[in-house]
Amino acid sequence: MNPCRERRRLLTWIGAAALAPLASTPALADDHPPTPRMTEGPFYPRSFPEDSDGDLTRVSGAPRGAEGTHLQVAGRVLDRAGRPRVNARVEIWQCDAMGHYHHVGNPVEGGDPNFQGFGAVTTDAEGRYAFRTIKPVPYPGRTPHIHFTVVEDGRRRLTSQMFIEGEPGNARDGIFRHLGADARLVTMKLADAGKGLAGALDIVLA
Repeated sequence: MNPCRERRRLLTWIGAAALAPLASTPALADDHPPTPRMTEGPFYPRSFPEDSDGDLTRVSGAPRGAEGTHLQVAGRVLDRAGRPRVNARVEIWQCDAMGHYHHVGNPVEGGDPNFQGFGAVTTDAEGRYAFRTIKPVPYPGRTPHIHFTVVEDGRRRLTSQMFIEGEPGNARDGIFRHLGADARLVTMKLADAGKGLAGALDIVLA
């Protein structure tokens, strides 16, 4: 075999391979980063209110709505591939405008009796959920946040917290700081919405 001729053939093949278009890479099946898990905290309800729907600003039979700035929170529950999680139960709980949690064992003194404190909804065919609540307020040691959990088939799939973009207390909150770059996955940007505010947060299950 002629070495020069073989070398030319090899160089020709390498050049052709370099110019050939690369095969397309399939989209990753898990291109949606999962929502980070966080502590449930000590304030998950020990008993549940009879009125525990998706509107935390109204308590059945109460004379008026809850104190505080009303906030609409909505989004979708998805898997890592972006597919909707249908019929997932989403629960939220948070303190009232005075910084008190409800349904935690002791009667709330000085709290807002017109605030539901806890709510639950079921995702629709597109994985969507929606709540009407109040903009969370800070209390000693914590920046404003809303706790949430996702339950499927009677099992908790995720427990985490929602935060508000631009809150001064975020930088001082140990739980928020611990998230690092993942804080963006649980931080909502709020916008004006009629007489209140609105924020959106998608929840991605690992």
